[in-house]
Amino acid sequence: MNKVEKAIEKILTTDGRTKLFKEKLRKLGYVKQDTVETRKVLEKVGDFGMMSDGGNKKVARAVAKSKNEKELRQKLEKISTMSGGKYSEAQEDEVIDRAIDALNSQARGTQLRPDANMLVQLRKFKDTNKNGKVRTDDMKDMKVKADDAIKVHDTLMKVRAPVRDKYLRLLQKDVKTFKKTFKAILKVAK
Repeated sequence: MNKVEKAIEKILTTDGRTKLFKEKLRKLGYVKQDTVETRKVLEKVGDFGMMSDGGNKKVARAVAKSKNEKELRQKLEKISTMSGGKYSEAQEDEVIDRAIDALNSQARGTQLRPDANMLVQLRKFKDTNKNGKVRTDDMKDMKVKADDAIKVHDTLMKVRAPVRDKYLRLLQKDVKTFKKTFKAILKVAK
């Protein structure tokens, strides 16, 4: 066995759940860097609104490779014409908006967990009826009064799903847009 084969054998016998294992695989070239970046984008957003997981992965790959919004729109246009229109929903406004949000997102860490969802965080106030904190995608905590959070939650639940999703994404983005959106929804709720 030469050095490379010994290194591969050593890596394969190591525990696969560790970060070290993944780093070694990446250094040896078994995991491409763009795959890692695509996975990070999917962790931030979770779902772009495409009909299939393959479509979501294609959009995530486009977001990871794009440098600006114009380039992203061109890649989404290309995806929408792939495979005889199989991914035609890539040209829908909702998918484009989510992709642009992901491109501009400053989120760190995994946002796929259900407790990271803003609607779940607001529902927590309805259950406990105590003041507390909500966490946005930029991993900053914001103190919120329970009464206000319940009003915002109830108002969001009264509107249709696409509108609710738009406001939830604004609430989730960062502390500044959270405050602005939260106050705007509270004005409507009263």
